[in-house]
Amino acid sequence: MIADRRPIAASGLAAALADAVNLVVDACCHELPELSSVLARSATIEAVVIDIEMFDGDALQAVEAVHALKPAVAVLLLTTRVDERLLEALGHERVSCISAYSDVRAIESALRALLRGETHLPPEVQRALMTRLRPAPPRPDRPLTLREEQVLELAATGLTISEIAATLHVSHSTAKTHLLRVYEKLEAPNRSAAVAIAIARGLPRGSIAAA
Repeated sequence: MIADRRPIAASGLAAALADAVNLVVDACCHELPELSSVLARSATIEAVVIDIEMFDGDALQAVEAVHALKPAVAVLLLTTRVDERLLEALGHERVSCISAYSDVRAIESALRALLRGETHLPPEVQRALMTRLRPAPPRPDRPLTLREEQVLELAATGLTISEIAATLHVSHSTAKTHLLRVYEKLEAPNRSAAVAIAIARGLPRGSIAAA
């Protein structure tokens, strides 16, 4: 589904994406009541491409509005700026973002990656994460364990906790505990922040290959 308050923009993107193989646009929404109505009654929508200006630029509100109705639906945010609400929104699972000025091929690529379960973090978002967080120097008294590095590396690829657990052959609760410990040790509020801090500190260090 395409959600954009500008009808011409929504229909244009829908027509362009319709030309892609196996990519079907079920609906275009221009108003918030329409968005809620379509999501509530649809059983086929897998992803929403949403211009956050529909929510007055509040990316987090956009994600929460979609996931309140359909928690499993993937959300690709079209944005023109990077702010704290966007960074918070990216902490949710199955959420990615891309510049609203991107061409159709870039949007299609980001959407397909999202549907594969991968996290899409444009370079400008990665830079914003590292700049805004201003990570402290590594704390030698609280290093990540090998297993925690493995969990972080998999989380950075966009895998869900269940998928991380399956990959590492551990229980869901064990994988979740490891990820929470990573957040604690890196003093990160969410997954995107943890990944940004890890990048700044040179982590992870290929722990999957070494295991």
